[in-house]
Amino acid sequence: MDIELAAADVRAARAMAQWSQEELAKAAGVGVSTIADFEKGARQPIANNIEAIRRAFADRHIWFTPNGPAVFGVVFIHVMTESDGFDLIFRYMAAQAQAVQEIVATFGEIDGDHVELRMDQVVTPELRAAVDSLVTKFGPALPQLNKLKQKIGLLTDGEFFLMLPAQPTSTKDRLCFEQYLHALNHPDTEPLSGEAEDGLFARLIERYDFTSPRTDRKTVIGAGVQPRVCRYCHRTSDNTTFKKAAHVIPTALGNDHLKSAEECDDCNEYFGQHTEPSLIAMLDLQRVFLGTQGRGGNNGRPRLAFGRDSLTHDGAKVVIKAYDVAKGDDGTVEVTLGRGARQIPLAAYRALVKIAVAVIGAEHLPDLVDTIEWVRYGGHGDRPLPLVATATIDLPPNPSAQITVYTRKEQHDRLPHVVGEFRLGCYMFVFAVPFSKSDAWDLVGFFDDPEFQDTFRHYFAAAQWAQADLSGIVPANPIPRLKFVRR
Repeated sequence: MDIELAAADVRAARAMAQWSQEELAKAAGVGVSTIADFEKGARQPIANNIEAIRRAFADRHIWFTPNGPAVFGVVFIHVMTESDGFDLIFRYMAAQAQAVQEIVATFGEIDGDHVELRMDQVVTPELRAAVDSLVTKFGPALPQLNKLKQKIGLLTDGEFFLMLPAQPTSTKDRLCFEQYLHALNHPDTEPLSGEAEDGLFARLIERYDFTSPRTDRKTVIGAGVQPRVCRYCHRTSDNTTFKKAAHVIPTALGNDHLKSAEECDDCNEYFGQHTEPSLIAMLDLQRVFLGTQGRGGNNGRPRLAFGRDSLTHDGAKVVIKAYDVAKGDDGTVEVTLGRGARQIPLAAYRALVKIAVAVIGAEHLPDLVDTIEWVRYGGHGDRPLPLVATATIDLPPNPSAQITVYTRKEQHDRLPHVVGEFRLGCYMFVFAVPFSKSDAWDLVGFFDDPEFQDTFRHYFAAAQWAQADLSGIVPANPIPRLKFVRR
């Protein structure tokens, strides 16, 4: 529980950090007058500025207790299993150092005051008992241990997991650890490394990092970062609100877990009215045939009207009500529906790029100033746009749409700085994020470029691709035509 800050606490904490008021203001990202007025009792900072001050001191290992500010130590452990990864952060005062040392020693070796954490860990009855003992002994003071016990409880005896001093910082490093862990748990199977290092993914891993946030559990981009800054309009929590749930991928596309703490209410409303409806409408048929669940009646599954015709997924099958049905002599059935929902191709493209911008690492945002202006305000409308590649690929089913963002590691004359991969079930869309300052050209034709095809080899080994022009600005109500072929 956070302790309410008093002016005396901040003055004492500054003394511990050996900071001037100017240095604290810079570290917290607030005005010097905010610090000065607070310390002399002239005014109370707003909640977001208080949180920013608190976080600035936390970065120097100074936290606030009922007895005033205190210096804490921090131990960070990243736990990696074959299906998951999570962080354990132990924050402790000097009096608790021995307890934390005992906890870490359970997973390592201790020599005097020195504890060395072992990377390779294996689940045994003895390890489970040791963790149970730690929870009993230290759980009330260090509730993170309960999370560790829960995660280990999901593993089987003899299963390996890794304990790392930090999260892997690159895709290549993460894959190396994943391959190593796979080899520990599956010693009699073929290693994963051959294909990644020497086959389809070799160039990709060398040239790009990628992020693919999970959608099967609560994931919040930018959680805990203060002050909150909107990625799209750049306003902060001082002059706008962040009260609404900002879904990175629209709920109509199955996403209820992946959200952003860096999208303000105004931008959330704008995207919900002006861009996302076109992307949803573009995927209406796919949503029905996949039975994608969003919100609302029919268990969230879409019920779509096409004039007097309709398409519905009842949870077990697709129900088609149509008046224009033609049966061929070869057993085929062709259905022509009425006009579908209104959509604007360019708005759908902007919605795809908005999703990519939501999850990309913050270090890339300075290069995407023009991109974000285009996504949010429609700027740069006179500049050409690359086509969007589409394919149907046999992928494992997933209840939510997925996003993967590839970011180029180093400058390259032909490869796009940012590539987005959007998936809804078996339907995949690959697009270049336009207008990055790190791109040397307009990316028109990027998908056919030899450098791209040599780097993203897995795309061209997996499917036949079509390319769609989503630069159109004229609203349309497409008339879907469905053809069913007897197996």
